[in-house]
Amino acid sequence: MDDQIMFKKSLIAVAVLGATAFSVQAADVTMYGKVDTGLQFKTNEVTEGNQTVTDTDTFSMENGLNSASRFGIKGSEDLGNGMKVSFQLENGFKSDSGEFKTEGKLFDRQATVAVSSDFGTLTMGRVGGIGSGAGFDLVYGYGDAFDGGSPNVLGLAKSDRYDNMVTYQTPKFAGMQATVQYSFKEASGAEGREGSSAVNRYASAGLTGNFGALNTVLAYEFQNYDSVGDNGREKDGHIVYLGGNYDCGFAKTFVMGQYFKGIKLSSVTALGMLDDYDVNEDDTLLDVADAAYNEGAKGYGLHIGTIVPISNGDLTVGAYYVDGTGETSKANVEERDFDYMGLATKYEYRLSKRTSVYLGAGFYKATIDATSAGNDDIEQKVGEVYTGLTHAF
Repeated sequence: MDDQIMFKKSLIAVAVLGATAFSVQAADVTMYGKVDTGLQFKTNEVTEGNQTVTDTDTFSMENGLNSASRFGIKGSEDLGNGMKVSFQLENGFKSDSGEFKTEGKLFDRQATVAVSSDFGTLTMGRVGGIGSGAGFDLVYGYGDAFDGGSPNVLGLAKSDRYDNMVTYQTPKFAGMQATVQYSFKEASGAEGREGSSAVNRYASAGLTGNFGALNTVLAYEFQNYDSVGDNGREKDGHIVYLGGNYDCGFAKTFVMGQYFKGIKLSSVTALGMLDDYDVNEDDTLLDVADAAYNEGAKGYGLHIGTIVPISNGDLTVGAYYVDGTGETSKANVEERDFDYMGLATKYEYRLSKRTSVYLGAGFYKATIDATSAGNDDIEQKVGEVYTGLTHAF
């Protein structure tokens, strides 16, 4: 109860400070956000061998089907001589229930301060990795027509938003720009000393190119996992991305490929089926060091998609494919292959500059293959149809 009272007081304090900031520096501070709410019909069937584990149909109100609901504050100050300081604080919330998207974090989407000059931009704080579809959003912004997948269709490996992140972006030169990131500790609330081998750390580097109608991205992400304690891992994670898009006028086409090795299996969205039901340890592909598949996932993913302007809106279509293996160093455990195929489409119609309606559908099939040791294959089929309204402010 005391924690709840303190939290409410903190929110009131933030509101008061925000109001004060607006009154003092109204020209330099902006409040913004999006509210996205819709209705979704979803089918979910999971089988293990010949046995049906899950078979459900749901019709529900959902949040963020088209774009994540959020509110934020951002501002800047010109220091002169080409130097500027800026900040951005952004919260994600569930518009269908009013709850925070992430428990225990007021600004879960982004909390950064930045200094920019002719030599580039240095940003510090919580922000998304370049392969997360959030924050700097290089990989999926350039290479995925849906910019991170449709509500339930993606399959590809992704990073996430991380605490304690330092990001440096160079100035653009001949249409090209480099971005590097490092997180001293991905989650501040986790045990272990920041910057040590007792915590998960993250590093990335990306190179983007803007050449008129052609935009390209080449990126690498390194997951430096905790190597001590009960959940310590001997192997670190690697993801390499190559992709881009080309605007030919009547359509913009996106193509992307990725290779991953050693990453936690929870980072591969194709394996999201494992969150839907309980199976034995060999099937769960757990991330802890003593789990059956302790060396993570190895494989590749592909995407092709397009955005076609139609009337006063955009039609988006995308296909996804993933093929991989759950790897292990245990002599008595057989490695298991998995694959994923997904297809998604959406039409978004703009009612105004700030308001749009949308209608979308998607389907995917994900499979974890059987083993010679007697583990049955696991298959999940998911279909979705959704519609809703997005309003920006």
